[in-house]
Amino acid sequence: MDFIELIDKLKLKDASMVLYSLLNRIPIIIFGNEFEEIENILVELSEAIPFRKEYIYNSDFISEQEYENLTLNESNDYKTKRITIRCPSYISFKALKELKTFNSWLIGINTSDQGEETKILNLVKEKIRKFLFINISREGIGVEFKGGSKKDLDISFEKKILQKVSQDTERSIERMKRVLSDKMNQNEMDKNLADFVLNFEVEKNELKKNIFNREIQNFYSGSRRAFFILSKISFLNNFSPDNKISNKTVLETIDYEDVSIERIILFIQREWNEDFKNLVDFNKKLILKNAIKSFWG
Repeated sequence: MDFIELIDKLKLKDASMVLYSLLNRIPIIIFGNEFEEIENILVELSEAIPFRKEYIYNSDFISEQEYENLTLNESNDYKTKRITIRCPSYISFKALKELKTFNSWLIGINTSDQGEETKILNLVKEKIRKFLFINISREGIGVEFKGGSKKDLDISFEKKILQKVSQDTERSIERMKRVLSDKMNQNEMDKNLADFVLNFEVEKNELKKNIFNREIQNFYSGSRRAFFILSKISFLNNFSPDNKISNKTVLETIDYEDVSIERIILFIQREWNEDFKNLVDFNKKLILKNAIKSFWG
């Protein structure tokens, strides 16, 4: 099961929570009793966000010090890719025992051993304050957000992205079908052969994945442009305090208005550990002032 197939199996709300957790680097814990299925989903989740770099616990690093060195690179270099840690289920108990922080971790837990399951569950609750819990069973796939306030869980952007991906995929397929139908009508093709040609079920998954990657990359690029602008304003405040920019001006300047400025600020905070919320002003007078400045160049 690849990432798109996983998302398609879930309800929109659950799929949106998965995407929200991946973008916000919230740990994801995957429970199940089928080793291969757990590992496959771990890999797919790790590869779902194209602008991240994967490291594997017990392969790329083992000790707390090695892990700290990886995270230190993020603090020292904004240009470096942010990391995602994949922790296979056979070594998850060791990781939870020996390490302290699990930001952006994907952890598999094999529930076939009931004794270990209880120990690991207790460790998860002890070590990780907020995480997404994915439970794989014969009944299906359950998704639940653990810890924190659910009132703060705004997944409206993620819902919008996933809906847009589905709609754009269908539109793309319909356009291709129209082109092919025109060609086949000219040649009076056999109906069975025509049905075969117009069947895009095999190609649909790849189309959807390409469109998903495009939308996620657009969000990342827009957020990074916002990061550049807000970083400069933060720097200017060292010399002339209280410089601010309106939310509308930020979105227009970065040429990405598919999301609220609040969502971009949250992403910047989680991705680059910078809190710029005090630099953005929602005052209508400032919005008008910035608009006039922009108009006159």
